[in-house]
Amino acid sequence: MSECSFGYGYEWYGVSDRLVITPLTERAYLAFSQACRMKLGAAPTGPAGTGKTETVKDLAKTMGRLCVTTNCSEALRFDDVSTILRGLCGVGAWGCFDEFNRISAGVLSVVA
Repeated sequence: MSECSFGYGYEWYGVSDRLVITPLTERAYLAFSQACRMKLGAAPTGPAGTGKTETVKDLAKTMGRLCVTTNCSEALRFDDVSTILRGLCGVGAWGCFDEFNRISAGVLSVVA
């Protein structure tokens, strides 16, 4: 189903619990890994509380990548977002922006 191979990131998080693999998380893993193979990003959407953030963080942990979760709010400015993105690119980490739809339209247009 998936012909992806990735180098392990060697990011040690200790021994921790794993997510329960459901058909939905399995499909998300396949979609995210295919997107990463094609050098694209992924933007999971859906109702609140369905485990989107946890799935992304668990996949990053499986691949040994650092995943930084940012909780967005109305007070987030474009220079704040640019600082976060520069930091993520500088260290090669994954970024997970929670509640991205709360950011104002002016900031979103600059980010895009």
